[in-house]
Amino acid sequence: MTYKKISTSNTVMRLINAENLVYADKTPFIARLEEDPACKVAVFLRPRRFGKTLFTDMLMSYYDRSLAGSFDSTFKGTWIHEHKTSLAGSYCCVRFDFSSVSGDAKLVKASFTGEIAYALMDFTDRYPDLGLPYSELKADLYAEPSDLMKAFVANFRRHSTGRDLLYVIIDEYDHFANDILSRDTETFRKITSTAKEHEGFIKQFYSYLKEASGGDRSRPIERFFITGVSSVSLDSLTSGFNICTNISNELWCNSMVGFTHAELSKIIDETVDLSALPGIDKTKILQVMEKFYDGYTFSPKAKERIFNSSMCLYFLRALIQANEMPEKLVPESAGADLSKLDGMLRIAIPEARNQIAELIFRREEISSDPPAALNLNQNDLFDFSQAVSMLMYMGYLTIAYSLPGSRKLVYRCPNEICYQVFLNYSEYCFGLRKSQNIDLLGLIEEADPASLIKSVETIISDLPDSGLAGFNERTLQMCFDFAIKQEKSGLLHPFLEYDTGDHGKTDIYIDNSRPDGHRFVIELKYLSKKQATEAAIDAKFSEAVAQLQRYSAGPNLRGAKPLDLWAVVFAGRKAVKVQRVFRTAEL
Repeated sequence: MTYKKISTSNTVMRLINAENLVYADKTPFIARLEEDPACKVAVFLRPRRFGKTLFTDMLMSYYDRSLAGSFDSTFKGTWIHEHKTSLAGSYCCVRFDFSSVSGDAKLVKASFTGEIAYALMDFTDRYPDLGLPYSELKADLYAEPSDLMKAFVANFRRHSTGRDLLYVIIDEYDHFANDILSRDTETFRKITSTAKEHEGFIKQFYSYLKEASGGDRSRPIERFFITGVSSVSLDSLTSGFNICTNISNELWCNSMVGFTHAELSKIIDETVDLSALPGIDKTKILQVMEKFYDGYTFSPKAKERIFNSSMCLYFLRALIQANEMPEKLVPESAGADLSKLDGMLRIAIPEARNQIAELIFRREEISSDPPAALNLNQNDLFDFSQAVSMLMYMGYLTIAYSLPGSRKLVYRCPNEICYQVFLNYSEYCFGLRKSQNIDLLGLIEEADPASLIKSVETIISDLPDSGLAGFNERTLQMCFDFAIKQEKSGLLHPFLEYDTGDHGKTDIYIDNSRPDGHRFVIELKYLSKKQATEAAIDAKFSEAVAQLQRYSAGPNLRGAKPLDLWAVVFAGRKAVKVQRVFRTAEL
């Protein structure tokens, strides 16, 4: 069997057949977008790494008149190849990709104009008689980005016939704006401002696109398709572009990007030679990917959860290259999300930020309003509902279901990767910084937690007094998690608020990659130094023991390796009672 190849960075539709790349066929959505009149000006929002750019290139490849001759080679083997619509190859497409626009406040306007010029130059290459001459495509000739767009449309009008209509495709409309928003809200407000006396250049650009839309010779833009991550920029310039329809949370487009379970299963069959992976079968691969990359639903009515497609391809490529389960489950580039998450959450009021952080940490569901408008030209800071909506758009929360008899929705953290990113963010905000590798050999080899306890005490002792003032069981859990993740062998894998399978959640569950290694459940209790009387310590310890007794029977804790269950009570910066309550082999 000839297996298909995996590319984690391909965003070009024509390369799929040309290079035998694996592909989840999203072409049926072309017909669905055509059928809905509201989708003539569609905005489609999804978190990063879900395949939006490839989707926009698919639309470009399908609709652009200059590419009609390559329809068969590009779309052979897809659904749309056998169900071609009447609008195929009927537009002159302009495709803007704003993902590389600078997020530097001093450079953003010139960079934005430059990307417009680049896209219009590509148009001129394809349509020399309709495009703006190269001599007029120099960004520094125009005071505003909208001026360049006006010159292009005026030239198009002069040279076009009645059948020449424009399809404007905009990818990552908000990428640079979100970068600026996460660092400088005032600059964001300036570039999106809708006030007449000082309109922002983004508002001017979209206002002109609205003015040029209509689908006739005088207003030649007939269709739009716009992708992005969040609605913050869109809501902040609504009056400049209020003709759009945000289809992001509609049921029919829940799986328009990303992978369904059926699509991922087929991709595994097409790319992975299971005979080369001893001890690994398809079920095991899917179990890992479901835990770390699955769980997204973008409509309260959606029944099917969606996988993050880019993460899945990254994992499968690493699996094939190593012939074993990859240790790294997230590409290095994903680390940049932490600073953006920090910046975006600082736009929320502290009470909302803290409440959401606590709920996510405890792996609890979050009840809030449907995705809220995020207009920073009207609000100084986001409230709870707006902050939840922002995290949903960014992919750290997902819509779980709607509450019966209520307009409220329930949100949850979609998967373990998102939980770990949010946990890393919480640890960073608390003041925990990457330290030297910690030696927990005693825990690994002898099932003795002394080295772990000592490491946690050191971490806490290094915290300033101000950090200890807000210390509680949650922050103690973070210190344990942080210490284990710094362990130099990489054999230990901590999970906070681990579901035992019987409605219980352990404070910490530690898995051990060593074949003969023990697993651990640690139940933590915390008292301040003032609270730490002998009676209070004993009461906390008894409480921990009772919880461990309940957890020990949990189906999710069953396994071939011994499971040690420990109760640990801290008072201030020190562990005052540490005891193994029992080992599952003894029960």
